[in-house]
Formats: sequence, C-alpha cells, structure tokens
Amino acid sequence: IGCFTLVLLGTKGAGKSSTGNTILGRRKMRSVTSQCSDKHTTVSGRSVSVVDTPGFFDTHMQHGDLVKEIARSVYLSSPGPHALLIVFPVDRFTQQEEEIPQQIKVMFGEEVLKYSIILFTHGDQLEETIEDEIKKNSILRQVVQQCGGRFHVFDNKDENNREQVNDLLQMIDTMIKQNGGGYYSNQMFADAQRFRQEKEEREFLEQFEHKYPTSASVSANATLGSVFGGILGGFLGLCLGPLGAAAGAAAGAALGATVCSIM
Repeated sequence: IGCFTLVLLGTKGAGKSSTGNTILGRRKMRSVTSQCSDKHTTVSGRSVSVVDTPGFFDTHMQHGDLVKEIARSVYLSSPGPHALLIVFPVDRFTQQEEEIPQQIKVMFGEEVLKYSIILFTHGDQLEETIEDEIKKNSILRQVVQQCGGRFHVFDNKDENNREQVNDLLQMIDTMIKQNGGGYYSNQMFADAQRFRQEKEEREFLEQFEHKYPTSASVSANATLGSVFGGILGGFLGLCLGPLGAAAGAAAGAALGATVCSIM
C-alpha cells in the first residue's frame, strides 16, 4: 500500500505524541493535547498520516467532550485509518490500560480491534524481551490477544532508529492484507454508532415505560423523540458532519414513533 493513516489511542502520559514524533521522524506533535491533531510525512517513500488524540481518562476534560473528540479522529483520518495504535508504556500497566480495549470497542464497534495493534513505549526500560513481559502478565496477554496477538515496542528516546518504524509499517502491511486490503472505515464507525444508539434507545424506552403510565400523551412522546434526536444529531453532526446530524434527527423521530406505538 502506498500510504498509511494511523490513529494513536491511549491514556494521558502513555507516550502517544512521542510515538507520533518517532513515526514522523521529527517533533511535530505536542505532548499534551485536548484536541485531535494530524500530521503528515513520508517514510521509506510512502505517505504516512498520524492522528493524535486526547488521553483516555483525562480528568481535565468532561467525559462527553473527551468521547466526542476521540471519535473525531475517524473524521480526520477519512476515509478511515489503516491502523489504530493502542499505546501502552511498557513499565506501567494499570486497570486503566486494561479497560482501554473495551472502551475502544464501545466507541468504535467490535470490528475495530481487527485494525488495532498494541504499541509499547519506553522500550529502553525493558529488562527482558517484550515477549517475556507479556508471558508473565496474564491480563496483558489477554489484551494483546484481543488485538489478534499484534504488538510492537518503541524506544522513543532513540528517534534516529528508523528500523523500529519500518518494522511497525511492515506489521501494518501484514494486518491490512489479513483484513482484505481494507481499513477501518467511516461506514464501520457509523454502523457502530447506530448499534450503540439502538441499544441506548432500548434502555431509555425501558426506563420510560417503567417510569410513566401507558396513558402518557402523544405530545410527550413526540417531545421525547425530538429531544433524543437533538442529542444524537449534535453528537453525530460533530463526528460525521451534516449527514450525521440528519441521521440523529431521524433516530429521534423513530424513537418518538416507537414510544407512541407501544402505548
């Protein structure tokens, strides 16, 4: 493949920006970010785009804002990233790191881990091989297995070591072939969001039915649909543009109709 688009995911302080700079071969990315940013370069004759994201569990951001901003990485990597690099510091694997793959699946859908690679940073602090570290830690081993057993390690202090970058790109090449030459597309993201919306609608309707009697007025149902549609439209509009906003409004209308039909 002649070009790569990569998205960096991980907790604050995991080394996402340093990893991006190592891939880019120069210091283009800031180490602290509350917004997605994308930078471009050429590596071994191939165009490479890297999208950095805010850290998961960043306490300086509201959770909703954080989720929206991370989701925006798909838009910045349009038509979609070839690989999502889940960045873990090799010397720190806490419960937060353990939860990240599940959070990524909730946000991007089940298919996303087919396009994901665990990228360990702080490789200079390894006392054993990374393979030995994974073997010793059963939870870490399970996380790696969720990503098809794909992992790589970077020493971001050794910025001139281009071999580690080329090895990563070769791994991504192999993964792309295994995925039939495709990438994680905007359509996959839209499908994941629709599935998530439908689940939230079902849960919301269950709570609504429990809370309100069946004699609730049609106008209340219409209001419920429009409010929910506004929320979905705002979120999808931010991530996917006007088409996303329209989809959110339609989902709200459908919700209102559904509530009416069950009462």
